[in-house]
Amino acid sequence: MTALESMALDSRRSLLLDLLRGLACGMVLVYHLNSWLPTGLGQGAMELFFVLSGYLIAKSLAKSVDRKGWPGVKEFTVRRMRRLMPAMGGFLIGALMLNIWLTDVIWTELSWASVSSLFGWYNFYWLREEPSVIGYGGIWSLSLEEQFYVTSLVVVLAVRAISARPAIWLGTLTALLLGWGLGWRIAAYTGVYSPPWVPYIAYLPLLRFWGFGLGAFVAWLELVRPVKATLGRGLTFVATVLILWFMAWMVDSVAFYDANTFMLQWLLVPVGGAALIRLAPAIDAAMTAGFRALESWPIVARRAIFQTVGACRLFGVASYSIYLWHCLVLAGFRHEELFGTTEIWWLMAFLSVLTGLLSWKFIEQRFYSFGAAKRI
Repeated sequence: MTALESMALDSRRSLLLDLLRGLACGMVLVYHLNSWLPTGLGQGAMELFFVLSGYLIAKSLAKSVDRKGWPGVKEFTVRRMRRLMPAMGGFLIGALMLNIWLTDVIWTELSWASVSSLFGWYNFYWLREEPSVIGYGGIWSLSLEEQFYVTSLVVVLAVRAISARPAIWLGTLTALLLGWGLGWRIAAYTGVYSPPWVPYIAYLPLLRFWGFGLGAFVAWLELVRPVKATLGRGLTFVATVLILWFMAWMVDSVAFYDANTFMLQWLLVPVGGAALIRLAPAIDAAMTAGFRALESWPIVARRAIFQTVGACRLFGVASYSIYLWHCLVLAGFRHEELFGTTEIWWLMAFLSVLTGLLSWKFIEQRFYSFGAAKRI
């Protein structure tokens, strides 16, 4: 059995969540490498990423704090830093080399962009003044995720001082995130809130916390009412297809950014992502049963399917590094005005995935354990 086949069949991680990461990362790559695609494709991918982060981080934080108390906070923080900082450090070295190679470097701007990227406030730096450095365009979303981590820590620690029940911590965090995100969306929709000159950046810690809140809500539901994996393969398949179709329809319906799209489409896209995550145990069980049903197939066809699933899963596991390095690849080609042909599109896609996988294998895996993926 090859490494990719083993990865496809491993049950220690949720196959659905890995595939959803890969789907979101693929949506971002395809959107950034094309100008003719639906406006909502890239933003829909971000909403999906935020829901996934909200679920995984809320669940991980609650588990660490519930099991170890205050030492669990340190455990969670160290785990997050090991997960994020090494790959970000590699990205910053790449960004430095790219800017020295292609631009007349303004060292002050490059320094501020690098520091704000590393410590999670690049979105605010960009909002204040759009820098002339290249390669940092996609870091706003990662900064928002770090702001969510800090917010979660503060809320959980504050509530834990009052109640020792994890359900209370997650419930409070969920209510605050959903109330904050929905409140700002309503404010933008009604005109009470008028965004500054970069709309989707200005919305970041405001409207975007809605997606994180939905993910935290799923983690809370899982704690108080675990979902059963025995939903039924037929019903699970139909529900999954309908949810994915609904999300695709919402993404395709966005023609331009305004308060209406943020209130309507971007309110509903992460709801679909949250529904999929909630059904993850049933979907994973259905996919596992489907794999077992392939045992009667010819070995060539079976191996091809497993290797394809394994490759898609690897793409999802390595999505953080792929996302980082696609920013540099895209910036370099855009700066040199090399867009426009099918060959260039495939070259950019290939380099984005290749550099991302190299970063994942030689940087991320040195500091962070990915379970079965560690063997790849």
